[in-house]
Amino acid sequence: MDELRERYRATTLRILGNFQLLEFALKAYIGRCYKVIRQRVGDDIHFDYTEKDVEDLPLGRLLGLFSKFSADAELLGRLRKLQDERNHIAHRSLLIAMGTSYDRGAVEDKYIEYFRLEDELTECLQAVIAANRALKASTAK
Repeated sequence: MDELRERYRATTLRILGNFQLLEFALKAYIGRCYKVIRQRVGDDIHFDYTEKDVEDLPLGRLLGLFSKFSADAELLGRLRKLQDERNHIAHRSLLIAMGTSYDRGAVEDKYIEYFRLEDELTECLQAVIAANRALKASTAK
C-alpha cells in the first residue's frame, strides 16, 4: 500500500473513532439530562428514561434529542453539518482507497478535506464535553 493510501486510511479511521467519541459524549449528555429530570420530578411524574435508552441510537437521533436539551443553536448547527460528513466517511470513504476502486486523485482531495473536518469534529466534541461538565456542575448544588 503506498504512503498516501496508508495515511488516508489512518486518518479516516481516526475520524471514525472521533465520531464514536462524539456519539458517546452526546449519549452521556442526554443521559445526564434524563437523570436531572428524573430527580426533579421525583414521584410527581413517572419518568423512566435513562442513558441506556439512547445507547444504540444513531447520530441523527442523538442530535434530535440533544436539540431538545441544549439551547446552543450554533453548536447544534455545526453538529448537523458534521452528520452529513460522518455518513459519507462511514459508508464511502474507505472505498476510494481500497482495491480496484482506488482513485489517487480522490484520495488526495479527501485527505486534505479531512484535516479541516477533523479539526471541526474535535472542536464540536470538546464543546459537547464542556456542556456535559457544565450541566454536571450546575446540578451538583
